[in-house]
Amino acid sequence: MSEYKYINDYERQETQKYEGIYTPEEIELNIRLFEECRKENIDFDIVEDLLKKGADPLGPTAGHGWGLLEHIYGQLVDPSGYFDDKHVLHIPKITELFIKYGMNVSSPRIPYDYDNSLHPLFCFIENESGIKALKLLLDAGMDAESAAEFWGTAIFDQFNVCNDDPNDEEWHDRFVWMMKMIMLVASYDHILENDEDLREIVGASYNSYDVHKFRDWDAYYYVFDTSRCNRHPELYRSVLKIYEVGTDKEVWKIGFRLNKDEF
Repeated sequence: MSEYKYINDYERQETQKYEGIYTPEEIELNIRLFEECRKENIDFDIVEDLLKKGADPLGPTAGHGWGLLEHIYGQLVDPSGYFDDKHVLHIPKITELFIKYGMNVSSPRIPYDYDNSLHPLFCFIENESGIKALKLLLDAGMDAESAAEFWGTAIFDQFNVCNDDPNDEEWHDRFVWMMKMIMLVASYDHILENDEDLREIVGASYNSYDVHKFRDWDAYYYVFDTSRCNRHPELYRSVLKIYEVGTDKEVWKIGFRLNKDEF
């Protein structure tokens, strides 16, 4: 095998310290796992067999360089890494199997550094498949810090949206799924109790509805009021109202960067 050629000294310094954490045999198993999970028609028997043999969903598919800091699960759930719509539908099943064979997103063998090695929740699918996978992770005991990787990035991204049309269906769907997922995260006591910022974001202090009920995300619909936004129809200074499907009863209200008396 030829010697790896580093792109520059920075890559060498950032990645060389992790070389050898995974054996070549483990890297090969990881490569096979990633390739199988990328297929349009996944053979889940093969996926399970590779996991039994020691393939690591939070492991890399390269033994050197920047590839060493990328991990399988992070690549699979990154919205920019969508392979096709059918692949996205497999994410919950993939997540379920990964958890079954020991995946704990808070405990990778190569630590996240929030720069070159990102937590898989940092860029996470925001749709029906994503929320199903997120619930599996939460039910498996995902910690508050990991949950904050998701909601913190999602909220930050939407505060920086400046040119979206609020009547655009894609814009609306993205916001709704984001908030359904954030409310799902907030419905877990060990997350909400250990995250003061999340409590503030979802308005836990002034909403009295049972937050646990938001685990049934299909039981509610979400309406955004962007009339208070200063320049653009962005999340900043908008108001979200959550209603029960069927009764049309308003059960929750959130003002983004607004004082409660402003809405």
